[in-house]
Amino acid sequence: MSGHGKSFVGQSIIERNIPEFEHVAVLDFKDEYRGLVKAGFASHFIVGPREASWSVKMWESFIAENGAVVLARYNLPPEEWRTVCARIIKAARRLGDSLTAIDEAHFVAPQTGKVPDAIEGLATTGRGEGASSLWITQRLAKLEKTVVSQCDETVLGAFKAKQDRNQIEAEYPVDVHNPSVSRVPSLPEELHAPDAGPVPLRQFEDDAGHIIGSEWIFANTAGEMDRWDTRGLEMESTHYGPEGNPIHDPNL
Repeated sequence: MSGHGKSFVGQSIIERNIPEFEHVAVLDFKDEYRGLVKAGFASHFIVGPREASWSVKMWESFIAENGAVVLARYNLPPEEWRTVCARIIKAARRLGDSLTAIDEAHFVAPQTGKVPDAIEGLATTGRGEGASSLWITQRLAKLEKTVVSQCDETVLGAFKAKQDRNQIEAEYPVDVHNPSVSRVPSLPEELHAPDAGPVPLRQFEDDAGHIIGSEWIFANTAGEMDRWDTRGLEMESTHYGPEGNPIHDPNL
């Protein structure tokens, strides 16, 4: 859900994996991953109306020349951004040995409407071409089901909306992702919170009300499962995602 720390976790995964790939493209919907640039892991490039006209070949040359790059959307509506992303993804797939990270992925591969073949192909046949992908979203219900079903590994936080939880196919009670419940019966021991038992995924704040960490469930197709606590997560790069201001009750 929004505010649970998905871009923070996403950035940590990207940072750890950048050295493993010859080519890396971070499709940054809200310019939240510039910390990777400031820490020296990638170059930064604004993608606006001028770049929207670039061909697949031009993007292929650009990524090949830069190695790892954060591509920040600027003044492009979601539909036009999706078209640009399709060209970038196609270019990365041509290069092979590539990682493409797609932030706010439900805009790039939505359930409603036609998803460009290059985008869907990244999820379905990309690995056979040496092209890996990371899909980051706060709305599983709006993400193309083919993308969700093709993930080898998932890192899932809390989801307020039942429609999002309904998209999760898991070997454990999905209520662990429900912040509205207090206990999760029949939760496997390895997914218990070490200090509280079978409780849903939590978010942690300091005394000033700032979010300092959250809990996630990691799972893969090999059957491994683990409960992550991002309070102990360390990165070399700084995360610049906005936390947002609270809306106060006028009666308080």
